[in-house]
Amino acid sequence: MKRIVIIIAVSILALASAIDSKATERVWVSTDKDVYIAGDMVWCSVFVVDATTGKLSSGNSTAYVELSSVSGMAASAKIALVGGRGSGSFQIPLSTQTGNYSLLGYTASTQGRGDLTSDARILSVFNTSSSVRVKGGVDIVDASSYPEVKTPVGQNAGSIDLVTSASARSSFATVSIGNAMPASTTLSLSVYREDGIVSPSGKTLADFMASSCEPFEGRNQDKEGETFRGRLFGADAETVIADNDLLAIVAFPGNAEDVYAGKIAADGTVDFSTGNVYGSRDMVCEIVGLDDSRDCRLMIESPFIGVKVADIPSLKLSESVKDALELRISALDTKVAPDTLVEYLPRRGSIFLSDELCKKYHLDDYRRFPTIRETLVEITPDLRIRKDIKGRPQIQTVLEGMVRDNTSFSGNMLVMIDGVPVKDIEKLLEFDAMLIGDILVYPYSYSLGNAIFGGVVDFVTKQGDISSFKFDRNVVIVDWQGESYPVAYICSEVPYGGDDFRHTLYWHPQIELEAGARKEIKVRTPSYPGTFRIVAEGLSEDGKPVRSETLLEVR
Repeated sequence: MKRIVIIIAVSILALASAIDSKATERVWVSTDKDVYIAGDMVWCSVFVVDATTGKLSSGNSTAYVELSSVSGMAASAKIALVGGRGSGSFQIPLSTQTGNYSLLGYTASTQGRGDLTSDARILSVFNTSSSVRVKGGVDIVDASSYPEVKTPVGQNAGSIDLVTSASARSSFATVSIGNAMPASTTLSLSVYREDGIVSPSGKTLADFMASSCEPFEGRNQDKEGETFRGRLFGADAETVIADNDLLAIVAFPGNAEDVYAGKIAADGTVDFSTGNVYGSRDMVCEIVGLDDSRDCRLMIESPFIGVKVADIPSLKLSESVKDALELRISALDTKVAPDTLVEYLPRRGSIFLSDELCKKYHLDDYRRFPTIRETLVEITPDLRIRKDIKGRPQIQTVLEGMVRDNTSFSGNMLVMIDGVPVKDIEKLLEFDAMLIGDILVYPYSYSLGNAIFGGVVDFVTKQGDISSFKFDRNVVIVDWQGESYPVAYICSEVPYGGDDFRHTLYWHPQIELEAGARKEIKVRTPSYPGTFRIVAEGLSEDGKPVRSETLLEVR
């Protein structure tokens, strides 16, 4: 009999044993360019390296990225990692003040570093709709002397060559990229306009690799996704903490796999170890077994450090950049849907439930019934309703192998609605079945914390909205920032005709090149002429930084 067991609860002993005094991970974040306006998307490519070997590190599965000024954090992102590499994006809020900002990344293993900001890059942000600037962070430069403000130019590194030729507007340019390194290389590639705005820093991945960091102790804990902490609060929190039989659960509606449990510690904290949860999601927080009359809820702490930054160089502002900024504003006003400009990259697959072995009932294929109770009786022969010793209804199914072994139904199932565990089964049985689109049955043993269930059943609503289901008063639903979707901004579907003022023409965060390999990439040119910079930056398999730059003329 096949058995899929999900081990979700994170014990205190497991966390304690994860401490690794030799953890020396460092994080570098490449972006499509260095200068943005408020409202822009920042496209990111993340490299996590072991400082002792210089090679990519697989110690963690999530990187945290912060964009901050001396006034605090302006934007953030989580990036899912596989083998030390990951990609994603975040949007600079429209309220972001004009100034220079620190962009830094870290993992669970690097949070103990005292010199974390030494690995940061500097990005410039211009707010074209507000005169508010970062306090003490902007210097006004006369237009005549602005061209003399020089930024160090990033030096080429390794043996990566870029070849291109001039191209017409609203067509395709070919960029040829070759790897002459003796090892395979992973890199990012960006094509963006040279518009005369001074970049804030010339720091590159090669500079990052050549620098060192202070010794520190880290904790390798984000193995399959992300680890974060919750804390109990409320008038009855102390008595609830004293009850050793209770577990805390977090669930993300929309996927039966995204439910996780943790044991409540003596100090009222709960650690959750999750898979990669992508996008902005609702998170449902619940304490299992808690009587509804008790006032106690689960609050989730932010996994971001909120690193304090200082000594950021001032942004140089001049009247001479007005035309360039106006063109960038035009790029934000594009009428092309962003989803048509990107290509979604592979993500980490399911690690818990098997979709191939799931039995699905699409209720519109059957005669519909008004309640879930009637639906189970009339449509799902492998599900049944029984009462426990206290007279409370439970749902059971036949586990795989039970029929073959001439055995009747299994024990109670874990019951969910849109991937959220349901404690009061009676309430679910009387729920309006017309709001349910599918019933998904996973007929395998399932472990959630210290509880073993005889399978999982998920009632999936048609609209993916569980707001119509009334949960207990101690259930808390919060907004959760998940990992950013890994995408390449390749813009191959830009329609012909009309104005195309894109500033970044092409961005691919994870191009893999074997030793000696060459790849040709098609770049869609905009509807205006100009000079565009092409930058390739990455790391070879043996830990050598690579970087190459060239220019593309669009006529």
